[in-house]
Amino acid sequence: MSRVTVQSLEKSYGGRDLFAGLSFEITPGMRLAVTGPNGCGKSTLMRILAGEDGPDSGQVSMARGARVGYVRQELDEADLDQRLLAWVLSSLPSWNDFWDAWERAVEVRDEAALERLSHQQAEFEEQYGYNPDHQARAILMGLGFAESDLFKCLRELSGGWRERAKLGRVLLQGADVLLLDEPTNHLDLEAVEWLEQYLLGFRGALAFVAHDRVFLEKVGTHVLFVSDGRSALRKGTFSQFLEWERENAEQRSREAAKLSNRIESEMSYIRRFRVKARKAAQAQSKLKKVEKLQSELERLQSEQGASRPGKSLNFRLPDPKRGDKVAINAVDLRFSYPGGESVWDGLGFQLFRGKKVALAAPNGAGKTTLLKIITGSLQPHQGHVKIGQNTSLGYFSQHQSEILNTGNTVLGEIRRLGDPNLTEEQLMSVLGLFLLGESYFERRVDALSGGEKNRLILASLFLARANLLILDEPTNHLDLESRMGLVSALKDYEGTLFFVAHDRYLLREVAEEVWSLGRTGITQHSGFEAWDAWRRRQLAGADTRGEPAEPDTTDPLVGKSDTAATTEETSKTPTTKLSKEEKRRLAEARNALYRKLKPLKKEYEAKEADLEKVLAEMGELEERMNDPATYEKPEEALKLNTAYREAEDWSERLMERMQELEQAMEAISTERAALGNE
Repeated sequence: MSRVTVQSLEKSYGGRDLFAGLSFEITPGMRLAVTGPNGCGKSTLMRILAGEDGPDSGQVSMARGARVGYVRQELDEADLDQRLLAWVLSSLPSWNDFWDAWERAVEVRDEAALERLSHQQAEFEEQYGYNPDHQARAILMGLGFAESDLFKCLRELSGGWRERAKLGRVLLQGADVLLLDEPTNHLDLEAVEWLEQYLLGFRGALAFVAHDRVFLEKVGTHVLFVSDGRSALRKGTFSQFLEWERENAEQRSREAAKLSNRIESEMSYIRRFRVKARKAAQAQSKLKKVEKLQSELERLQSEQGASRPGKSLNFRLPDPKRGDKVAINAVDLRFSYPGGESVWDGLGFQLFRGKKVALAAPNGAGKTTLLKIITGSLQPHQGHVKIGQNTSLGYFSQHQSEILNTGNTVLGEIRRLGDPNLTEEQLMSVLGLFLLGESYFERRVDALSGGEKNRLILASLFLARANLLILDEPTNHLDLESRMGLVSALKDYEGTLFFVAHDRYLLREVAEEVWSLGRTGITQHSGFEAWDAWRRRQLAGADTRGEPAEPDTTDPLVGKSDTAATTEETSKTPTTKLSKEEKRRLAEARNALYRKLKPLKKEYEAKEADLEKVLAEMGELEERMNDPATYEKPEEALKLNTAYREAEDWSERLMERMQELEQAMEAISTERAALGNE
């Protein structure tokens, strides 16, 4: 096991300090959560710890030979043609090579070599177990891969699944020091929970960055907060850190108030006696004292103004007008993808005014489809949805292009989406509230990051004053601070809320009820905890028929429970063969979906190639920026810093677009899978 020692770390980009005199230590068994606002240098710190980047000054030290686990950005072209399981296992030392060396040592009776190999064998067995193949399978399946995926080439996997593969390879290698930057990206809820349990059992030194509040809370034993060159390290959970920060801020506020009073008292004396000869010297002495007090006050006020967790996005949705008692009335809904069966068998439900309900279901169960039907952007094949009178609807789509005109400027888009009666100044004020200040007004929407686009959509919902909000994965692309701000706003919202989310913090804090969507209906649960307990029983395959009835009963208006649905679906396994005409229609539907998939794959591969070039360019720029000779020419140094920031912004936009493409491709692949094999 090894510890990491960071001493007096300094790093700046473009004249802005990321770290100034940063010192801390990560010991074995310690799980350090690195937090802070976007752009504060969290990922830069992880790269420095991993040896992928260098500090301006200071040092990072760990024991010689310490194994460092870190997920690197690129996959080699040759790796893409390897099969998943074989590629993951290839990161381990070869037992065949070990036994060859052992046999050679036995033949020549090399006792020293045998002694060395015995120690090596013990290390191998401790680090990788007696059966690495079994361990690799367990890790990959924990991260969500199916048995059939293990023998696919990496080239066949989408970007999100490749990220899972890279994470699995690092976990299998074992490490004394494990460094994870946003490990929950691309993971579904079950995979995130598996990773949490894995990390809780990790015995080495762990540092990680995450925007998932529950993940932070469960995994972290210590919190390192960095912002504007400042840092704070505390032992405890993230919630305990927030409480400490709140108390610390209150203490600073009290100290600032006392200093202000002292300064005012001293200044009052100076104003009274400065012109009197006998008191002039004393007044001058007090003036010097005031200057020192003023410097101390400015320091405290600067600390108060610094970005802190939960302070980045702070807004309250306006109180909406009162709508009808029944906000949504869905009757006998059926919808099927081309050539497939209906997603639901006559789905019906009522959502009452003022309720805050989360919709939960596995991928492919039709959550997003249902939201689109409710908003009118998709028509059901049977049944109807009625929105209550006096009910105004606001919609947040996880696919931003469905809402935003990306060719517009930010100001032009909020003008299009907002109230036409609002003045330019009012629109600008609202954009500022959502952290899209003056520098964003004339920026094109397609130049925004994913998080900035989401904040623009949230700003439009703020202006809509809707009394029914339909939200599909609203925390996607948002950093931790913005997620916390959104959760706070939704908790205080006075209207009706119907949303889909994988964010457990959002589900727990906001959802009054969670509805499990199944083929034959919806099962209601009274909040996140009740739903989570039910979900875990389903995953464990528990038979709950003999257990006491849970208080969340299935509403007759909503339909049967998912447990019943599972039983019925099992008993309704079709035994009839498809006719030639049905097979032809299915083939046509599959081909149509493939034609939609092909350009997305092409764009994804192009973006991936662009990203590799940009990352290579960033590496070259970093080398030049780390050369002291560069700074002998200030103009050249400024150009390099500007070029690096532009490349970094472009890489983030590329990765966000690739994530959007992954989601679209996975949705199409799910539809194709539902149509069966050729």
